[in-house]
Amino acid sequence: MQLILDDFGVFLGKKGNCFTIKNKEKTDEYSADIIDQIKVVSPCSLSSSAVKLAMENNIDIVFTNKFGNPFGRIYPCKLGGTTLTRKKQAESYLSQKGFFIVKSLIIGKLRNQENLLKSLSKTRNGIFNTEIAQIENLFKHIDLINGKNIDEVRESLLGIEGQTASIYFSCISRIVPLDKRDHEAKDIFNISLNYGYGILYSEIERACIISGLDPYLGFFHTDRYGKPSLVLDMIEPFRQPIVDRAIINLFVQKQMDNSDLECVGEEIFLTKKGREKIIKMVLERLNLEILFNNKKMSFQSIILEKSRELVRFILEQSPDYKPFIYRG
Repeated sequence: MQLILDDFGVFLGKKGNCFTIKNKEKTDEYSADIIDQIKVVSPCSLSSSAVKLAMENNIDIVFTNKFGNPFGRIYPCKLGGTTLTRKKQAESYLSQKGFFIVKSLIIGKLRNQENLLKSLSKTRNGIFNTEIAQIENLFKHIDLINGKNIDEVRESLLGIEGQTASIYFSCISRIVPLDKRDHEAKDIFNISLNYGYGILYSEIERACIISGLDPYLGFFHTDRYGKPSLVLDMIEPFRQPIVDRAIINLFVQKQMDNSDLECVGEEIFLTKKGREKIIKMVLERLNLEILFNNKKMSFQSIILEKSRELVRFILEQSPDYKPFIYRG
């Protein structure tokens, strides 16, 4: 479970093997045995004893801004893998391995966009059938793409990814209050989606670190100064089954509206109540168990397993890196 610190001025302390969260009214205790991650959302205080307890239990501490984007992380020194893993990761970028990795991630993303539209269309008299067929047709173009490395084919894959995204969000805009998908937009749906992606982003980065991958050494989203480009790669197939479904459900069920926004100067962001709704829904999706590799696993566990699969592939311990496709 995640421990969320979202109240102004709370104090995170330690008592035995438990974390304590103290505010003006009460003190709550949480066993370190059940915590996977501590997320600091609002200004608060942390004791060094609490930080030490977290590190001893392999619990990372993530600091996010009011838009949900992580800007810092504390994690145990013993995490991080070997030099060999990172060396092979860099070598893979220059070889056909890098191409295979990106192609797998893009196929996973597009299939999951298509499958979400199928799920939504099924309960709405097939309103997206034409668009689903258009996306299916784009897979024929992906099958024809081949290259010795990712640099040879990046533009072709970006073009197909962009076409699919345009079709996908044009469909989504017919059932939720969305004019267009824009990372910088100030409308309630885009802000909610971005906040949900921030939660997932943090989970992907955690999996990369635990697996020994370099979060800043990506294959598709390369050369983005200060950005963990591998995290931006790895997040793609998980956006739709975890965040998009959660946020769309909130709006379809009319649990989110403009009352969940607040303005400070020219900035618009989610209220505490709005953040809580999104955190609850996205964490529920992360903890949801589905069938993966013939056994039941949570999305959170699958994210870590896919990172470990990538390590095995770049170390030549596995012959391929298969796309993650969710059919739920």
